[in-house]
Amino acid sequence: MSGTSIIDVTFVDAETGKEFLKLKLPVRQLPSTFNADTTLNLGKDDWSVVEATPPSIEEIVQAGKLRLTLRKAQVIDPSTILFSLPTVADFVPAAAPKETLGDALLIHEDDWLQLELVPEEVVGTLKPDLDAIKDVLAHGRKGPGFERIHLRAGVRAPFAERELQLSALSAAFGTKLPIAYRGHAGQLEDCFAFRLPSGGWLYGQDRSGRVVALGLTSKDGAALARLDRLTLIDWCAGAVYEAPHG
Repeated sequence: MSGTSIIDVTFVDAETGKEFLKLKLPVRQLPSTFNADTTLNLGKDDWSVVEATPPSIEEIVQAGKLRLTLRKAQVIDPSTILFSLPTVADFVPAAAPKETLGDALLIHEDDWLQLELVPEEVVGTLKPDLDAIKDVLAHGRKGPGFERIHLRAGVRAPFAERELQLSALSAAFGTKLPIAYRGHAGQLEDCFAFRLPSGGWLYGQDRSGRVVALGLTSKDGAALARLDRLTLIDWCAGAVYEAPHG
């Protein structure tokens, strides 16, 4: 690579369009490229790169100069951050590195098992999480959101003592479909979804055909009634719903 080893760098404030600093820097102190998420520290402040001219290290060396347009990083007061939900699961499935093909359920990661179906015999073990969520609902609300969020553990393996086969769900609810996170191409590993007549979805995760987690995208009494001795937990409401009988 031919060219100078000392670069004249001009810094420009993106908000005002004015140059505010000029430096001579050794080329070894510059990154090979300036991506949009590149952050520079100048004195006490962090700045995000908006534009670099020229954009690559090869062109910078040839020109012997670099013009960086920067925007000062906004400092956020942690006390002003609000959570949109009172709780989220402490574990979500990973997305496989392959494209989702055909019909699929798309959810946000934070929506994973917010309406969770568990065997009725394990409901008593959920009390610590339910109590913590009720406390957030009662004392953590601020305006449209929450000042704190409860990261719930729930029951790590709710179906450990109650076997539920994926084949039984297929027999009851029809064709098994994939599930993926919104904005991600990969299907969730070892996960499944069933479209319900109500327009909602029954979904979950399995290991070698045995269900290990199960949830609904909306309260569906008809679907719950078809599942043997399962209870619906509405985590965001801190509420428990028994299956309808009769």
